[in-house]
Amino acid sequence: MAGDNLDHFCPRDGSLLIPPEDSDLGAYLRYGAYHCDTCAGMLLNSKAAESTFCADKLNHMHEGFTEEGTEVDLDCPFCDSHMRVRKFSFQKIDGKLTEPIEIDGCPVCASFWLDAGELQKLSPPVNGEGRIPRIEANALAVVLEVLLQLPIILL
Repeated sequence: MAGDNLDHFCPRDGSLLIPPEDSDLGAYLRYGAYHCDTCAGMLLNSKAAESTFCADKLNHMHEGFTEEGTEVDLDCPFCDSHMRVRKFSFQKIDGKLTEPIEIDGCPVCASFWLDAGELQKLSPPVNGEGRIPRIEANALAVVLEVLLQLPIILL
């Protein structure tokens, strides 16, 4: 977790994940978000989150993975359990749902992997191709910060 002094690796490409305390954006610390400088994916963990609101939201999401979801060939960077995938939507202020996104969640330790492409469905990059992964990850962290303020709907 944040401050645990352990290295965690990207479940997609094996790159060393950047811990929340080494990131340039406060949202990473609030949400316990590690990110991959290679693929711009993001790893969230409820115990690493400094924000109680976020930790509660992630624990609520975790309930949807303890007995449901489809097992995927992805190991949790925190506890090495097989992760599961589920579809989520967020309820916007006008009551409509966002486009569903797939989130990989650990049924054991309340960790979640978000591929950059999933968050891009909700907020596509401005310039399209050629984005720098660190800049992309920072932009997606801001999107995530807004989304976590909305009600989460398990599909």
